[in-house]
Amino acid sequence: MNTKIFVAVALVGGLVGMLAQSLNAAPAKGKVKTVGGKPVVLWKNGEAGVNTYRIPALCTAPDGKTLVAAIDARHDHFQDLNREPWQKINIMIRTSKDGGKTWTPQVASHVWKWEPGEETWAGSDPSFIVDQTAKKIFLFYNVAEYVKEPKVYKQFMQCSEDNGKTWSEPKEITKDILPKGWGLRGFNFITSGSGVQLKDGTLLHTIVWVGKCVALFGSEDHGETWKAIGNPTAQPGDECKVVELSDGRWMINSRKSAGARDIFVSSDRGQSWDWHSDANLLDPACNAQLMSYPLGKLAGKKVGKEKYPESILLFSNCKSRGRNNLTLRTSWDDGETWSDGFCIEPGATQYSDMCLVKGAGKTPDVGIIFEGPNGEIRFCTIKSQEILKK
Repeated sequence: MNTKIFVAVALVGGLVGMLAQSLNAAPAKGKVKTVGGKPVVLWKNGEAGVNTYRIPALCTAPDGKTLVAAIDARHDHFQDLNREPWQKINIMIRTSKDGGKTWTPQVASHVWKWEPGEETWAGSDPSFIVDQTAKKIFLFYNVAEYVKEPKVYKQFMQCSEDNGKTWSEPKEITKDILPKGWGLRGFNFITSGSGVQLKDGTLLHTIVWVGKCVALFGSEDHGETWKAIGNPTAQPGDECKVVELSDGRWMINSRKSAGARDIFVSSDRGQSWDWHSDANLLDPACNAQLMSYPLGKLAGKKVGKEKYPESILLFSNCKSRGRNNLTLRTSWDDGETWSDGFCIEPGATQYSDMCLVKGAGKTPDVGIIFEGPNGEIRFCTIKSQEILKK
């Protein structure tokens, strides 16, 4: 066998083996408290002729009750958008009006053209931002066309004004949102999951230049236009999430090499970033979700010797050195410290996303979508009383 071919085959085989090992790694040792009840399976590998469903995203629509879930439908194999052999990938959508108990059949947000030898388009890694002012949902993902522009990755957006029922035609925003100096030939991508709407109405999301840095983009006019915001980080980053802290600072929580998370904090709306690595957030180098959880009428009331803040932070990830033990953790001090959390799924898990779900308590429940065991994309609800336990 040609030496170069042999090395390539060995590398691919090694990567596949590492993935299989991580997916089947044993759950973290110690007592595991599992909550959330029996999950609902939204997608399962092999269904509808699709080899692999991956990369979930979740949001609550502007009506406050409809949940919207999105996923990659990877037609031929599990590999990512930038991995050969190239394949059809479309973003599929399901919605629920009863808090996630039942869901509509899946539909594609857009069916990309796939004509081998002519044009072969694929869209991957969905994420949402909900604009509560404009009453719109923005769906983002990354797009490749493998025949005419191989190894060029672009960013697209669609919009729904009817709570996720229908979607506008895809609109390319690549040149609008890429920071200065980022070229089209690098593997640039919008992080899957969710961006945020800040208190002042600004829409904010993260974009990654793999191996180089992470940056922000967003909109200050409710999605009419999109642009790069602030400056990229000085340190490398990977899939990441941004959140607005209680004092108005911005924090990015990023995937890094296994064992910890990279944290970037800005006091000047992304113009500069302070960086540190948080080894207390054990992680296997996997995408995670970070979000603010409002405490509403509880804010300011006494809880023990303290008072409830206006909001706390929630963080969902595989709390392990392998891709398993999906755990939800809370921070009551803007990410300075984190609870031990509770396990949602001790088995093989990968990416997750969260949203608020109307519940019976004074604060909302939390819906979580995640890649679970047996090739399933699962959804479950965490009750507010569990979240508020310190």
